[in-house]
Parts: sequence; C-alpha cells; structure tokens
Amino acid sequence: MIVWDNGTKKQRVYEIWEDNFHDPVSYANFYFNEVYGKNEVLLNEEMSADENLVKGMLHLNPYTLHVKGQPAEAKYIVGVATDEEYRRQGVMRELLVKTFQELRSRGELFTYLMPADENYYLPFDFRFGMAQVEQELEYLPELRKETEKQAKDIIEKDSKDSIDAKQESVAKNKEVLLKKEEVEQESQPEECPIKEDILGDNKNKRESSFEKYTFKTELPDAELETLVAQENVIKDTLFDIFTEISVPYIRRMEKEVESDYGQVLYVFDRESYVGRAAVGAEDSYFVLSQVFCADASKRENFLEQVILYCEEKYHYNRYQLILDPSWKDITTKIGLYRNFRFMPAKRVKKIMFRLLNIEKLSKFLECKIETLKETSETEKEKVEAKICEADSCGTNSEENDVYKSDNCENAICEIDNCEAYTYREDIYIEDKYLEEQSGAYHFLLKNGKVSITKTETIKTDGMQSISIAALTDYLFGKKEESVDNCETLTEEGKMLLKNICPLSENCIMEIV
Repeated sequence: MIVWDNGTKKQRVYEIWEDNFHDPVSYANFYFNEVYGKNEVLLNEEMSADENLVKGMLHLNPYTLHVKGQPAEAKYIVGVATDEEYRRQGVMRELLVKTFQELRSRGELFTYLMPADENYYLPFDFRFGMAQVEQELEYLPELRKETEKQAKDIIEKDSKDSIDAKQESVAKNKEVLLKKEEVEQESQPEECPIKEDILGDNKNKRESSFEKYTFKTELPDAELETLVAQENVIKDTLFDIFTEISVPYIRRMEKEVESDYGQVLYVFDRESYVGRAAVGAEDSYFVLSQVFCADASKRENFLEQVILYCEEKYHYNRYQLILDPSWKDITTKIGLYRNFRFMPAKRVKKIMFRLLNIEKLSKFLECKIETLKETSETEKEKVEAKICEADSCGTNSEENDVYKSDNCENAICEIDNCEAYTYREDIYIEDKYLEEQSGAYHFLLKNGKVSITKTETIKTDGMQSISIAALTDYLFGKKEESVDNCETLTEEGKMLLKNICPLSENCIMEIV
C-alpha cells in the first residue's frame, strides 16, 4: 500500500535512511532538520496486526527549474530505499509508478534523479540528460619553490650586475670628466625581462594569489539577493535547464556543506563579485563543488586562486574539481601547468530524467528552422516531408489568413510568412508505466516552435511509434541514434523528431 508520510513515521524513515545510505550523523541530521518536512515522502507499507510496517520509501524534493528561460516546478527523487527484508519484491516499482502518476496529475513535465546505479532506473524509462565535469590535480609546492628560487636568483644577479655596471661607469666617467647628470643617468639599472616572465607569466607573485581576490564565508541576505539574480541571468544564457538559485537555496547549501565539515567561499575582486565554491575534504582529496564564476574570462584564474587559498589554509595538496558542463573548455589541461599536475578531465553521467507529460513539455521546445528549409528543398520528393511554401500553395491572399493547398494535404502555409514551413506527423508514444501518457500524438513543427497534442489513446494499424525511453534519450541526452535505431518510426517521423532541438545543455548540481 502506497501512502504519503504525514510525519508520524519520521523515526522509521530516519532508520531506513541510515541503514541504506550510511551518511555521517551530522549530514543525516542536516537532511532531517532542513529538508525532511519541506519535501514529500512516499511510503510503501504492509498491513500487520499491530501497525503498518514500512517496506520502502521515496523522497520528492521540490525545486524550481528554468526550462528554456521559463520557470517550471519539478521534483528531485532522492532517498529511494527498500528495507532489506522486502527487497526484490517490487517495492521500488510500486513507489516509482505511483510517483509518475501523482506528478503527472499535478501537471509536472518530468522528474529527475542522481542514480546510485543507473541499472535500477533504466527499466523505468529514466535516461541520462546531464554529465558533470570532474578533474583531479595535485599542487606541487616544490615546483613553486623552485620557480620562486629562479626568480630570486635572477633578481639578485640583476641587482649585482647593475651595481658592477654602475661602479664601472662611475670610474669611466670620472676619467672623462662627464657631467654629474650624465653619470647618474648612465648608472641606472635596466629592467630584467626574464624576471618579468617568471613572476608575471607564471603568476607566482605572492600578491596575485591572495591580495587580488578576497574570500568571504558569510554574506548578508541583501547582498545575496543581488548575486543570485545575477547568477540566474547568466545561467539562462548557458543552459536549457538549470536549478533556480535563491537566498534560501544558498542558505541551505551553506548548512549542507557545513554538515560535511566544509564551507562555502564567496570570492571578490576588490568590490566586484567573481564567484563562489563549496570546499571540503573528502577521502584523499580536497573537493571544490557547486562552483560558479560570474565572468567567463576569469574562470581559470578563479579556480587557481580558490585552490591556492585552500592550500594555504588546509595544505591538502590533492584536489578534485566537480564542475557543471559549461566548464569543459577550462578543464583541458593535462600534465604540469604552473604549480599543478593535472589529470585528464572526465565527463561523468550524473542526472537522469523521466518524461511525465510530453504535451506540456512541447511548449518549451524549439525546432530547427534552417534544417526544415533545407529539407523542403532537397528531401521533399524523397521522403514526402509534407512541407509547403506559400508560392506553391495556390492560395488567394484575399481569402482567409491560413490556407491548405489541394496538393499539400498535411501542410499549412501562412501567406504573411513565406519562410515559415509547417511539418506534421502523427506518432504513437508507448509508456508502459504511465498509461495516461501512452497514445497517438500530433506533432507540429512551425515557426521555430513545437506543438505536441494527444489525439487518440489507441494505436491504429500501421501507425508509427516510439517508446518514451527513446524519446527521453533524444530530448534530454541528444542521442540521435535513439531515433535512428527506432524501427517502428518512418523516415518522415525520424526526420521530424531530429528537427526538434533537445534540452541537453543542463545544470543540476544538487546532491539532495
């Protein structure tokens, strides 16, 4: 029996959490003080003579996401666990199916999770839609000391050579009785270009590490309001989907990091905000996560200075960077670089999505107009793509605004917008866990927009089809092979789907 937890089973929920996830007591206390009670928990119970026994649980943590710049409420699935006595009895399946049904009934577009093992969730049509960037590096103090020693030797040599040159110049000038002004002018030491290279290009000046950027661990709410608004605006330009950042979000993050014996650093260049990072020790590495930099041109320097700040404070030497996908171009270094040895960066699959309402999601989708134009010219006869141009519709502009031509039964063309092509297909979507979503849908691509409307619940003979898993794999994972390998789609259907722009640039970095 699936029921909603009303708080009376908190102790049992806590016990199942501890038995399955083995978190430090401090972190578990954070979760049950700061998250539990503000989220929703589904329980799978078994009736007994004395009481209802909890066999398993699933937590739904609420977030506001931005999807193509528009806010959308979504639930992050965490804490999925089954009591050891009831495993392999369909407990998790019942919880997930109930979750799908409930969230769809609320009008939510999709749900998502960070799997401990993807194989648990692939059968339930979850597919990956975000990979984070991870890179390990080692701080090399000896390399830094050697570089500083080289700089010191050059400076000393430069100084000694200058003194010798001055003495020689003075003696010579005395012999030829040059004016005092000429003696002083000729005896000035010259700037050493090698010194500037070591101290400038390698950025080993002590003040560049700690005086240029300042670090804070606390900010007032009023200042945070401005910074989180700035962050959301920047992320809207980078991502198709990302978690909205707010002051309560930051405050909870601070408590979460502190519960794991870390802290959040806020970095400033004089009065200008540069970014933030959560830092803390984990296993054999000092980890930088939840990283945000407000100025893309400062990203490399930002990371370096945060590491040097942590190194001076904690002396950990080994670091791990956990970054969102937009940092991929910054993590290309391998081997020795400045004062660090970089390991190859890895893209680690992290977030899986599950589609709940393809009709509502279509309002956030866009299509590739230019590709449709090319299709209308080069593939029309080959695959009968049902694309129509105003010049060939044979319509009369004095009649209605929108017309359908006799030789273009499935295409609509607007006279006032000759470059807007219309592309239509009927496709059946199969969803074995969410019957409400299964059905025949009318896909319409027009003017850069996508409309998907359910028309029938029953699949007619010969209708092309695609599974919800394959559609999710394309829309969130950008995997065209999921469409190409679908044998139940026509060539027209494959072309239409691949002209829908995936929601594949995503940033979801929360743990719970």
